[in-house]
Amino acid sequence: MKQIIFLLFLCSVFFATEIQAQESVIQSLESKPLAQEKFPKIHRQSLENGIKLLALQDDEFPVVRGFIYVKVGSIYEPTDKVGLSEMMGELLRSGGTKATSSTEMDERLDFLGAKVATDFDREAGKVFFTCLKEDFPQVLQLVFQMLKEPAFEKDKVELTRLKMLEALRRQNDEPAQIAKRQFAKMLYGPNNIWSRTPTQSSIKKITQKDLIDFHQRFFGPNRIIMGLSGDFSLEEATQQIKKANKDWIPIKRPLPKLPVLEKKWLSQKVIFNKKTDQTTIIMGHYGDKRFNSDKFALLVMNSILGGDLWTSRLGKQIRSTLGLSYGIYSDFGLQTDYGLFRILVQTKVVSTQQVIEETQKILEEIAKGESFNEAELDLHKESILNSLYSEYDPPYNYLKDEVRFEYLGYPPDYLKVFRQNISQVKLEDIERVAKQYLKPEKISIVIIGDQDQLKNMSDFEFKELEP
Repeated sequence: MKQIIFLLFLCSVFFATEIQAQESVIQSLESKPLAQEKFPKIHRQSLENGIKLLALQDDEFPVVRGFIYVKVGSIYEPTDKVGLSEMMGELLRSGGTKATSSTEMDERLDFLGAKVATDFDREAGKVFFTCLKEDFPQVLQLVFQMLKEPAFEKDKVELTRLKMLEALRRQNDEPAQIAKRQFAKMLYGPNNIWSRTPTQSSIKKITQKDLIDFHQRFFGPNRIIMGLSGDFSLEEATQQIKKANKDWIPIKRPLPKLPVLEKKWLSQKVIFNKKTDQTTIIMGHYGDKRFNSDKFALLVMNSILGGDLWTSRLGKQIRSTLGLSYGIYSDFGLQTDYGLFRILVQTKVVSTQQVIEETQKILEEIAKGESFNEAELDLHKESILNSLYSEYDPPYNYLKDEVRFEYLGYPPDYLKVFRQNISQVKLEDIERVAKQYLKPEKISIVIIGDQDQLKNMSDFEFKELEP
């Protein structure tokens, strides 16, 4: 019965969200006054054992959602066992705990109608859960069992290994994903912590002991940031979290020191062979670091270049005027170490050269910093700021991002800071950052396409995809 009630609730939220999404698309095409600031209040506290808690109470529905970030990721993996973090993340949920077998865990969560999921990436381990209000204490205990005492059951380890090997076998199915992967390897290097990917060899080497050791090295209460949103008593929830972690000892050993990325400005052009009627193209170079003081000007500048399909320079020219692609976008990456500036577009094979040339023209024009105007600036600032309000309704989406910002080291209530700084971007700011950060002469290009149909592009190196 609980599952039926919970599914009905999810359906109501889904359809409401779909309607909101359609409305936000329409609104984004309109120039309109900025919405009033209405970010909800978040309670923040640090528990005795180091867990940071962010809580947002919302009693509209009898549901509690949890968002947990753990300071772990693939950047910390041994070089010969890439994929270890991903495997561990999957097995936290599916591999049982010392107190609860994987079968019993599935049965208990299923009976409660609760959902628990994990997602481990390069620099974060994430655990998300959703449950009914009345079941929150039980689900919280189960989630912290997964975090504190995973069993990594041997049969589940082998099953997860097989799934990862199958995913590796299919890694060349989607051209856009291939292009992103190969572009990162081209700029960072194939074995860099920000671009390396699992191989058959690395996945096959991972043992149960590796998983246990990796977990003990990185998991502790002082490595956790937790967000709670929904219908709960803050005092009771705090006590329940403390109870679930009363014997969990903080980790004293510091995180491993990461190698410093050295920028190598090499203009490279490579076509990776894949039999397809279209080509997928990524053009770009290095971006910059996450806490760059020019971040807000760069975000607005990128929005004008290619951040919005309908109003950006690239979207209007390549898609609307020339009809060469259904979609083209740019992204100026700002990451822990240098991110990537990328322009991604898909087009017909016969249009490949023209798309590259037209994109290069627009990029060169933008990089001069002389073609911006106040109307364009205001439109894109409004577009960025208005998007905040559609993104953060319902309120738990706001908390989810605040937890992420806390994890990454941003100041409290960062979205207020973000709004203020975007509002203050001036024309001279985007002119300056366009000149300073865009380097059309140092562009690297990756193309995923049929080499037989692209032989005329003699200035490119031709390569086969890794199996």
